[in-house]
Amino acid sequence: MKGFMDSVQGWITKHIVPVVNKITATYWFSIIADSILYIVPFSMVSAIPSLWNVIRTFVPALPDISPISTYSFGLIGLFVVFVIPYNVLVKEDRKDRAMIAGFTGIGTFMLCMNAQTTDVGTVFDIGKFGAGGMFTSMVVGWFVGLIYKKTARRSFFSEDSVIPDFVKNWFDNILAILFALLVAWIVTYVVKADVFTMVSIIMSPVTGFAQTLPGTIFMSSIKDVFYFFGISGWVFTPVTRTITQAAMAENMAAAAAGKVIPNIQAYGFSRYTMIGGEGSTLPLAIYMLFAKSKKNRMLGKATLVPSLFNINEPLVFSSIVNNPFMFIPMLLQSIILPANAWMWMHLGWASLHTQMFDMNNAPNAVSAFFMSGGDWRNALLVCVNLLLAAIIWYPFFKASDNYQVEQEEKKAAEKAAKKAAKKAAKQAAEQETAGLEPTA
Repeated sequence: MKGFMDSVQGWITKHIVPVVNKITATYWFSIIADSILYIVPFSMVSAIPSLWNVIRTFVPALPDISPISTYSFGLIGLFVVFVIPYNVLVKEDRKDRAMIAGFTGIGTFMLCMNAQTTDVGTVFDIGKFGAGGMFTSMVVGWFVGLIYKKTARRSFFSEDSVIPDFVKNWFDNILAILFALLVAWIVTYVVKADVFTMVSIIMSPVTGFAQTLPGTIFMSSIKDVFYFFGISGWVFTPVTRTITQAAMAENMAAAAAGKVIPNIQAYGFSRYTMIGGEGSTLPLAIYMLFAKSKKNRMLGKATLVPSLFNINEPLVFSSIVNNPFMFIPMLLQSIILPANAWMWMHLGWASLHTQMFDMNNAPNAVSAFFMSGGDWRNALLVCVNLLLAAIIWYPFFKASDNYQVEQEEKKAAEKAAKKAAKKAAKQAAEQETAGLEPTA
């Protein structure tokens, strides 16, 4: 087993890790990944109205505060299309143009919406501003960012020009602004193409696959396998978060319209597959409290509390990464737990998520309850998956713990032997110095 794991680790280290590192280090991946992280606070704020809405189901007299979510989480597409070009100019060390680049992203994005003019004014589809327009906002943001990247070092003026810098900045941004808006106008009003529909069609194989049982298992297992070899699943966040947030936006819109909720793999599905953190390691942290190994007992004491809040990096990197005993349970839980959660929701045993509750460090059962609109069956599903994770981890933990005990006893014996040999050598030296015959 150890030889096989060493071979797998060597192959991944040689062939996969360099590719992943190369991708995550690329210019545009880092730009978009950082942009996605910028909007996390707005997702977290939206958790408050979601919690409030669940309480309102029991106390209807309470006021509706859902507009707070509409104008936080509901605008993240707009925020992303600003941040991407902004980050490009920051990375190009042109902060003086960064703000205008972000504004250009917003203008281009809104132009692509093909707003309808009515008697009461111009009407935009607000759903396109949020997670429902995330993929399009990323494409438009990339396009505008690319334009500004190409023009970042260009200027109509010489460095020694007496014209004030802010005036120079105005004129130096004109071409980039005009080109971005002109392209968007041609595509939307001349060609009469719906950019949002085009992007949706292009992404449909990915988003559609994510909602299937194989797709759900794949999204979970790929992260956990990489995590086992020391590559955090966070590298997949720009892709997975965009997919699940867009799915959540569709679910929220369907719920508001009284339609059938379409997506199982919506934001927060990880509450059933990351109990205690990536890999559902909460049972492992508990087991370690009662381990025979001194090392494991210390790890249990140190990692249990963080694990309760889904923080398990100390546990994973100290006891799971590259540990041959832990590969099989890491893989098994990444298949069984998402499959079980998907089946529960598919069969109607638990509700699909319709409320945004971006509190990753809250207890999973609590998050699942609120994201499902207050369905106790979703909290029960977390408990069932926790039990499954406990069953999966136990025999492999016992094997690993026993092996660790053997290693600790072996080290203790070696240490005792070295200490005894050192003591004997010291006594022999003292006797020799005293002119006495060494004792047997």
